[in-house]
Amino acid sequence: MLGRYASYLVSLFSMMILARIFTPDIFGTVAAIMVFFTFFQLMAEAGLGPAIININRLESADRDGLFGLTLFIGFVLALLFLLLGPIFVAFYEMPRVDKVVPYIAVSLLFFAGSIIPTAFLLREQAFFRIANVGIAAEIISTSFTIGLVQLVDPLHALAAKATVNAVARFFISWYFSINTEFGSPMPGRKFSAIKPLLGFCGYQFGFNFINYFSRNLDNILIGKYLGAELLGAYDKSYQLMRYPLMLLTSAMTPAVQPVIRKYSGDPVQVESIHRDFTFKLSLVGAVAGLAMFALADWLVLIILGNQWLGVIPIIQILAIAIPAQVVLSTCGSFFQAMNSARTLFLSGAFSAVFTVGAIVIGILYRNIEILCWCLVGAFHINFVQAYYYMYKKVFKAPLYLHLINMIPASIVVVGMIGWSLWIIN
Repeated sequence: MLGRYASYLVSLFSMMILARIFTPDIFGTVAAIMVFFTFFQLMAEAGLGPAIININRLESADRDGLFGLTLFIGFVLALLFLLLGPIFVAFYEMPRVDKVVPYIAVSLLFFAGSIIPTAFLLREQAFFRIANVGIAAEIISTSFTIGLVQLVDPLHALAAKATVNAVARFFISWYFSINTEFGSPMPGRKFSAIKPLLGFCGYQFGFNFINYFSRNLDNILIGKYLGAELLGAYDKSYQLMRYPLMLLTSAMTPAVQPVIRKYSGDPVQVESIHRDFTFKLSLVGAVAGLAMFALADWLVLIILGNQWLGVIPIIQILAIAIPAQVVLSTCGSFFQAMNSARTLFLSGAFSAVFTVGAIVIGILYRNIEILCWCLVGAFHINFVQAYYYMYKKVFKAPLYLHLINMIPASIVVVGMIGWSLWIIN
């Protein structure tokens, strides 16, 4: 967690600097293409990372074959991304969005190459080394962008940040993987090494695929129907909302699967650990959500600056979902650690239905605030159904054990909703 916090702190300072250099419409133009980059990342990874974390043995030929396969897939996807450039332009009808495509295509290749080294580091719980990868990549890419904006068009400078970040992550993670049990991979041709992992990867990829559309359809449709400036404002608001999630859960989520897998044969013990863990998370999440709700104006001024004041109401609405999101964001790792990728997939499918429905309603109203309210409702519905599946299928224990622990955080959420409705009326 300390390693992750250091990485997030660097990322926060990076956002504070770049938000004062680039305008919302430039951020929105880059964000429009980054949505599709996220989808191609999902295709490149295809659940391979979590599958590798769960294996106990890996021959060097298989290791190199998997690495060679990810590089090959990365090259193919990068080429495909380039070829799809005209389609992205036609879809968004957004000025200069095509200028961003080549930078993101190159990023894809290097992202794919870093999948195997990063999984090796996660498997051995080398969290400080992983944090150092993120910190170094963020500092290098941000410094490069600040220097580049003095020489070229701001849009090109901001788009190049993703490329430099991906390249830095690839080389540094590969170097750090030398000291792992499986060692640093070299490009190999034994692509058949993927076969034993396909069962786990299939359900994991299915969950990631569904989760992608439920989490990114908002950006796609806002960019399409509401324009680059509103997309930039929404994207930055969502990013700010996610900082408490990153500080409270993303920092520890990578540790959950490799640690809990040691107890995967004892669901009673894992459920007890989970219940205590999520109770504490819910309390901290409630405090974080309330703080962001009450201090939204100050946070925007300090982190983003005067040109972003219009995002304050959006951030306050999204803050209501922070307690539920903080707890919910850890459940996937428990499903993975208990080898329940199929149940995770089913839960993700139901989550997608509610989330996509919420986004569509907001877009039909062409109102960002209504969209955010709909998302807050969908997040809480997904919270209940995800833990219903976990307790019924994985822990085989009554759900009320978990829900009782959520009462204190629920009181805070109800209070924020009541305050918001009172202000509106």
